[in-house]
Amino acid sequence: MKKILAFIIMAAAFMGCFNINVVFAYDEVKNHPIDIALEKRIDDDPSTVGMMEAYQWACEEWDKLLNSNYNALMKKLDKENQERLRASQREWIKYRDLEFTFNENYWGAFEGTAYRVFPYAYQSDFIRERALRLGYYLEDLNSI
Repeated sequence: MKKILAFIIMAAAFMGCFNINVVFAYDEVKNHPIDIALEKRIDDDPSTVGMMEAYQWACEEWDKLLNSNYNALMKKLDKENQERLRASQREWIKYRDLEFTFNENYWGAFEGTAYRVFPYAYQSDFIRERALRLGYYLEDLNSI
């Protein structure tokens, strides 16, 4: 039993090392112009409606970047990888839509105005992650 527990602890520590690298990678882009503008919008109007509008704006901006990165990446890939990316993106969109529906309904069950902001913040971060991930792929190809 002790050996199993030790193995689990070591595996968790090992996995933690990789997660730290991912966190650092995302922290590097915390100064992305969209993030900076989002923070400014929230600072300018920290009301519930102001924050909801700021996150909605960020969703639109991240979506524009996502589409730009996707299109640029498609131009750089061979036919086989274009098909893979296209399939991946279609499945991501399905997942996004299902996740957003769940998230909106989940937070909609809570009382209080702060809970109205959570789905918008989540959606912004969700789209941000995909836009940046596609950007990382593009950067990798550009460095070859």
